Amino acid sequence: MTESYERLNLIQRAAKRMGTPLPPETRAPDTAEKTVQRHNHAADDSVVAPPRADIAAPAGAEVGAPSRPAVQQPAQSQMGEGVSHPVHLNLSRLRHAQIATPDNVSSTTYNEFRAIKRRLLPMARGAAGKALVNNLFMVTSALPGEGKTFTAMNLAISLAAERNLHVVLIDGDVVRSSLDSYFEGSNNRGLTDLLNGRCQQISDVMHRCIEVPNLRVIFAGKHDAGSPELLASRRMAEICEDLSSRYTDRIIIIDAPPVLAAAEPTALAMHMHHLVMVVAAQQASRHHVEDALSRVASCRSIMMLFNKSPHWRHTPAASYYYYYRKDTDGASA
Repeated sequence: MTESYERLNLIQRAAKRMGTPLPPETRAPDTAEKTVQRHNHAADDSVVAPPRADIAAPAGAEVGAPSRPAVQQPAQSQMGEGVSHPVHLNLSRLRHAQIATPDNVSSTTYNEFRAIKRRLLPMARGAAGKALVNNLFMVTSALPGEGKTFTAMNLAISLAAERNLHVVLIDGDVVRSSLDSYFEGSNNRGLTDLLNGRCQQISDVMHRCIEVPNLRVIFAGKHDAGSPELLASRRMAEICEDLSSRYTDRIIIIDAPPVLAAAEPTALAMHMHHLVMVVAAQQASRHHVEDALSRVASCRSIMMLFNKSPHWRHTPAASYYYYYRKDTDGASA
């Protein structure tokens, strides 16, 4: 009699665990049935899926032991961080600035930056040719107004059009930021909030672009009196390293201040894999360019991009932009 009772009790406990109805001959009194009903009702509100009846309990485990609820994980974005705040492109502002837009891929500007990104992508890849291990790019200029933000935006949109490639565009010009004017819907969080500790996670300041799914943006953030020192801090170096090494399918582009107008690019250059120096026609003198290059010489890969070419220099076969590469060891291409 005792053996039969224990066998019945074991079946009831197993049924509770698996959520399977008991055979009529093994059902306990009404009290036990209400207990199972309450258990199933609670499971409906849980994120844990009901266990399959064809999966047996592990050997040595107590059949009637209560199951441990699974911990609900935060939603993940395509780039592996937590859910980022979405923003939209300000298309009218982009068109006014003659920046390429995703809905006009046949424009001259879009095709010119297509050619430029073809030179950048092999430089960003490692020896195997797949992983993006040299993926930190800084865009700057010698003087203000030479088109560094224009170049950074076009490069980011063009690169983000690649399949299986993600781009993080960072506004590093925290004193005179302008990147946020090309987007709508920002939550006013940005790089300075991450540097001064107001935000702890990169996902807190990262914005997902709706029109360009592979593009994420980190704006400059709220003005901070110590912003220049923050960009030269060890924390900034750690952020760059984290963004670069955590994922091998992304390129990071930092829109930095002009070299001769701020000290931050000199500090940032040593953490970058590549630097794009934008040189505007009839604006920066040779002396300005040489001085700027000497200040960022800690970056071993420096490229020069000629911007605002005069109309008289245009020919049907020529590009609007001229792209050069200059390495600090003296080699050029």
